[in-house]
Amino acid sequence: MKSVIKQKSVDPGLGEKFLDKASKSINPDGSFNIIKKGVTLHYKDLYQYLINISWTKFFLLTFTGYIIANILFAVVYYFIGDNNLQSTTDSSFSKTFFDGLFFSVQTLTTVGYGGIVPRGIITNTVAGIEAMTGLLGFAVTTGLLYGRFSKPSARILYSKNILVSPYENKNALVFRIANLRNTNLLEIEAKVLFSYIDYHTKDHVKKYQELKLERNSVYFFPLNWTVVHPIDDGSPLIGKTAVELKKIHAEFLILVKGFDDTFSQVVHSRYSYSHDDIIWGGKFSKPYSTNESGKVVFDLKDLHKFESVDQN
Repeated sequence: MKSVIKQKSVDPGLGEKFLDKASKSINPDGSFNIIKKGVTLHYKDLYQYLINISWTKFFLLTFTGYIIANILFAVVYYFIGDNNLQSTTDSSFSKTFFDGLFFSVQTLTTVGYGGIVPRGIITNTVAGIEAMTGLLGFAVTTGLLYGRFSKPSARILYSKNILVSPYENKNALVFRIANLRNTNLLEIEAKVLFSYIDYHTKDHVKKYQELKLERNSVYFFPLNWTVVHPIDDGSPLIGKTAVELKKIHAEFLILVKGFDDTFSQVVHSRYSYSHDDIIWGGKFSKPYSTNESGKVVFDLKDLHKFESVDQN
């Protein structure tokens, strides 16, 4: 196999160790395919954790905390005594665990239907503590919901494949991106790293090289952007075949950032393509058209469409 690249390797911070079973560096959701061990969750990190976890985990944790809190207070009411709760409609109100549970739900949420009332100093004190716990708990939950909704983020759609297409009497590595939101993204920048395994070194380390793009930024992003890396004499991909890229475990790491006009902040998006995602001899189809009124119609479903072309 020909020697891999003459350009200087960069260090993106993803490490150089390699195992034969190593997978892609970046997952489809933009997270890094890295498992950290020895990391303990500090209480100061709890806010960041609850802001960044998925919505499913967030609601499951919220619901679980709500259920556990009510069960704990229901147990306290149950063991305080038989006469700690009294019904306002039934003088023969029986003391059961579920009576305390339903009273706990009403107290924690400050609903207070009035069907069950506490009796005695101890029970009223516990009810007061639970009411305060409910107020603080729902205030924190509301703040977390606001933080999750207001957190600036980018929803960038990447083409399913990365193509090797004809480009100005040579070939180019191309992929397309588009904004999945109706918000305006301005001054979009893209960086593409070529990751590969250097078998010419003793330890077979993973190396990274930044690919030179036809243009690395665009001012506006209402349609799609086709990111192009010309495969010329200065490209690390010059002369490489599909077999060679597979052998060196080629991967293309992508970082896209831009200014979100809604939040007035810079947002980021990450993605990666492996050698298996490359289509050799493909050309993307036009994803938009013009209607009768002269407006451009952009169908995001057509972002992935391509046609086969002759590379010769």
